Amino acid sequence: MDTKFRKVLTDVDEGVYEPSWELDSLCLEGQGEWKIEKKRLKGGRQDGVDLITVENGSLTFSVVPTRGMNLLDAYLQDFRFGWDSPVKEIVHPKHVDVESKNGTGFLVGFSELMARCGLESTGGPCREGDSNSDGESLFLPLHGRISNIPARKVWVEVEFGEPARLTICGEIHERRMFGPSYVLKSRISTLSGSTQIDIVDSVINPSATSVEMELLYHTNFGPPLLGEGARLLAPVKKVSAVDDFALKDVQNWDTFGPPTPERAEQCYFFKLFGDQNKESCVGLIDPNGEKAVQMRFNLDQLPCFTLWKNTAAIEDGYVAGLEPGTDYPNARPFERQQGRVITLQPGDNYNTKVSLEFLNGRQDLINLQTQIESIQNNREKKICTKIDPELSAFTMKK
Repeated sequence: MDTKFRKVLTDVDEGVYEPSWELDSLCLEGQGEWKIEKKRLKGGRQDGVDLITVENGSLTFSVVPTRGMNLLDAYLQDFRFGWDSPVKEIVHPKHVDVESKNGTGFLVGFSELMARCGLESTGGPCREGDSNSDGESLFLPLHGRISNIPARKVWVEVEFGEPARLTICGEIHERRMFGPSYVLKSRISTLSGSTQIDIVDSVINPSATSVEMELLYHTNFGPPLLGEGARLLAPVKKVSAVDDFALKDVQNWDTFGPPTPERAEQCYFFKLFGDQNKESCVGLIDPNGEKAVQMRFNLDQLPCFTLWKNTAAIEDGYVAGLEPGTDYPNARPFERQQGRVITLQPGDNYNTKVSLEFLNGRQDLINLQTQIESIQNNREKKICTKIDPELSAFTMKK
């Protein structure tokens, strides 16, 4: 008997494209209660966007292959995890020029629960000499290009069992002539009946020359999870404000205020503790202490963690970003100076795993707090009263 079902939905090389498709547990007898549906959106700037929705019996989430295999949102029953961006559509990349608006074009389509940043760079827009193009000036746009590249191959896998594992797989190519090239292979999976999503990625250098690589998971939460009194839990080794405005509130890095019109964003860079296997986690708890999200990752793979606090008005994007990465989202020249830019040799790959678990009920939240306290293990938590010049490039701009 076969132990796995596989269905190709898109394959550029083979000329395969399924505009709509669905499969549920009734088609595969004895594999739990679940459903996977693929559809193509129509109208507005989302016309032509592919969306794959997974219902596993407890959790529902959607993946956007057209936008770099980003994660749109997740629902635990009727409780939504995600955020209300001013961008009200799932914008097709053909409408996003990442180099426009002084390199901040990424924001034109920014609306997902989880958007990858990279792979060439993850930070703010900058211009630098590119050692791979004979010193020619290279422009690096905000958060890179990978979130605005459609997957060229997409398929679904169902691994039989109790529970069944449901996986959405995609392959995205970020390539150009006379410059670095990357292949991102992503597997986004869940078990039937669980409240967890696993995101397993591999970044490959397909070229014959070495390339620099950065990768960050920009994971965003707004109401109802976020609100006045929401709290971030993390096993902190060190936290530094990114700029002077964030420094004013550095002692309150772990709490969130109410939506405030015209309030500027604040960012904090962290070094986290991990357990004996370098596994770490953070958690965001709602104001009522009833719902939470737990994010797990390995510090050998993703050693840098960024907290983005944008407590502006609801209409302007009231949101918190939990962002594990290979680096901090400074300009790449600064990150290179600090030794945080990955170099991939020809044929090399860099593997990461991020897990999101959506928690419901006070016992789940007690378990989350216990786990983070166990990792902290009474070790010192350093809160920098000045901006750390090794973590933030802000001091270099003065």
